[in-house]
Amino acid sequence: MKTFAQAYLSILAIVVTTASYAQDSSPNKVEETFGPYVALVRNKEIVKDVKVEENGRIYLLLNPQYKEKEIILKNSTGNKTGYRKWFNGEYELVSPANQGKAANEYTDWVVTSGNYVEYYLNGDLILHLKKAGL
Repeated sequence: MKTFAQAYLSILAIVVTTASYAQDSSPNKVEETFGPYVALVRNKEIVKDVKVEENGRIYLLLNPQYKEKEIILKNSTGNKTGYRKWFNGEYELVSPANQGKAANEYTDWVVTSGNYVEYYLNGDLILHLKKAGL
């Protein structure tokens, strides 16, 4: 009987997990679009908004609580693969902490021709953009 109960619980866990993934990918899910980019991930507590200018420059509007934190950016040709070097020759571009950014202003701008852009804060992915149509 114990084996049957374990099997039942395992099947139930698979069904619940599958249902939650299906819900996440439902057609009712609204993707956020910022210029030519779609947000795959956006921590709205940290990144209040994203603005992309016609020249491709991407700006962040950070929650003032996080404006003095270091943000690390990566850009790539594939989704979390095929990382490209930035203008400084490094695979990671660091937006240093304590830059004296004004609260509630767009900052941390970057320009890239990469298909994907990842933003990390304290090792956590806070924003992941991909070019629309990929």
